[in-house]
Amino acid sequence: MDPSRLYTAQAMSTSFASRLRNDNTTLFISTTPVTRTAKRAAAAHTISYAEVDEDFDEDVDGDTELNGLRFNSGTNGSVNRYNGVRRNGSYERKMATKTRHVVLDETQSQAIADYQEVLIPIRINLEYETYRVTDFLMWNLSEDTVTPEHFAEVTCTDIGLPNSYIAQIANAIKTQVAEYTEIAGYTLPAESDLHAIINLSVNLDKHLYEDKFEWDLTGTDMTPEMFAKTVTADLGLVGEFYPAIAHALHESILKMKKEALEGHLPQEVDNQAAFGAEAGWRVDQENLGEEWAPTVEVLSQEEIEKREIERERNIRRLKRESARLGETITDIGGFSGNSYRKVFSEMENSS
Repeated sequence: MDPSRLYTAQAMSTSFASRLRNDNTTLFISTTPVTRTAKRAAAAHTISYAEVDEDFDEDVDGDTELNGLRFNSGTNGSVNRYNGVRRNGSYERKMATKTRHVVLDETQSQAIADYQEVLIPIRINLEYETYRVTDFLMWNLSEDTVTPEHFAEVTCTDIGLPNSYIAQIANAIKTQVAEYTEIAGYTLPAESDLHAIINLSVNLDKHLYEDKFEWDLTGTDMTPEMFAKTVTADLGLVGEFYPAIAHALHESILKMKKEALEGHLPQEVDNQAAFGAEAGWRVDQENLGEEWAPTVEVLSQEEIEKREIERERNIRRLKRESARLGETITDIGGFSGNSYRKVFSEMENSS
């Protein structure tokens, strides 16, 4: 047992920051290169059912609890992935600090509740020691009680980052809020009936979700959160995909709205619907609508690095082409999505 537990009262210490780093989360991604050979890596993922003890009533050597909260027998340093608790209790614990929340009275809370919610997608990308810290959130433009500095301070305290990162996180939030403030508060007229093709790409750790669908930019019946919840449930994705998909869709919709206001969005969308309908079954006799279906891939480390390099290269090329043409071309497709290939083919044909 961890000696610190013997002298620390309950809820006075926390290992939250350590668990974020050591467990399989998408917030902290280790940048340390893997040196194992392919043979050893394959062996590590091979399950030997001969080693599984089917007699669950038999006592197990070591410190074990039947509720699954702790299981100390086995190889030292191993991790119980079912509950996220290390078997040898090697998580780093520290004294818990009280979070400095903003305290509001009833009148202030009611006034904030009456404000119309205007959400802006925020991405935070940091490099810390041997980790790449990636987070995404929705910032309410109508929120005036929690400042970017206060949010950054609480975040650094919760996940164990030095205070030197507070200014970096706060500046990232302010920059993105300033970028989307004008367009986020604008509502397209319902009679305009603007539709757009969304090429969505969301990467969490080794899993890549890609999808292509048509979205009504003037509609209010379906929200990005409703869409993300349905997709996550239908595809059986982990819970982290729910906010990730909603965030990516919010981001794409705002960029599409910006293009619509600037006059760059096409008035007619080729959605391949049958018999000229606005929506419905797709006419694709060769591929049977394959490109309109969601896909989920499990990527290797080499594939992740390759896609990231390709994505950065494509973004640089888009910026060069947009500067040459005097237009704004947005990054909608994510990891080399269909939008990149479509833009490239149009540029090559025009040249």
